[in-house]
Amino acid sequence: MRRFLIGGNWKMQVLTVDDAEKKAQTIASTIENIKRVEVFIAPPFNSLFNVKQIIAKTKLRIAGQNMHYIEQGAFTGQISVLSLLDAGCNYVILGHSEPRRIFGESNQTINLKVLKALQHGLKVVLCIGETAKEREEGLTREINSSQLSECLFGVSDEELKKIIIAYEPVWAINNPYLNPGIEIKPATPTQAASAHKMIRDWIRKEFGNPIGEWIRIIYGGSMSQSNARELLEITDIDGGLIGGASLTAESFTPIIQIAEELSKDIEELR
Repeated sequence: MRRFLIGGNWKMQVLTVDDAEKKAQTIASTIENIKRVEVFIAPPFNSLFNVKQIIAKTKLRIAGQNMHYIEQGAFTGQISVLSLLDAGCNYVILGHSEPRRIFGESNQTINLKVLKALQHGLKVVLCIGETAKEREEGLTREINSSQLSECLFGVSDEELKKIIIAYEPVWAINNPYLNPGIEIKPATPTQAASAHKMIRDWIRKEFGNPIGEWIRIIYGGSMSQSNARELLEITDIDGGLIGGASLTAESFTPIIQIAEELSKDIEELR
């Protein structure tokens, strides 16, 4: 059984260290009884270290929202993998659609970041996904396959154990800078199931059946309490990368609890 992973990406929504600490502490306190689900949050860089101290003895983990592929140097505004490690990060999110589509990150750049993160032992949440236009043009498979192929170039079978794939259809992300003038709707269960199966089939083809079976593929595209159950019940969906709904315990914890309940049901069935 693949263990559910629920991650909260706070993006640039939490602006002070004090606010980040309070949110993290509240979320951590609400998941004390969670036994079967991995949970992380990705606060802004300025609050990573402080948040880590607050949650150090809890079940909550932290992730960097991005990183550079060079460890040290004259790279204004970037953050090193060494800084993420120093702050206590367990994960790093790479290839998110906002750095890709707004700031122009290429698959090749993301690949360098993936390799550097793996070199230092971080778990990588690798995001892939197509835009509304690409989907309308029938390019969903092509776009996601090329992102997987190029971003995972040079990654060994053993290193794949530290990678989680996050399918985030760009058209389902509630960000007006990504989707100007587009009505945002989460992927339907049918759309999500089809995309996740396609990704798992690609992994099986390129890396073999065993890896394709145990690698985790999570959904990132406006998952909330209202649609989490029907998405997480899908065989090939192993969790969620949550945006806005991860900003409060009131909206984030119910998603985690749904994953916990489903995990227990699966255990009992087996």
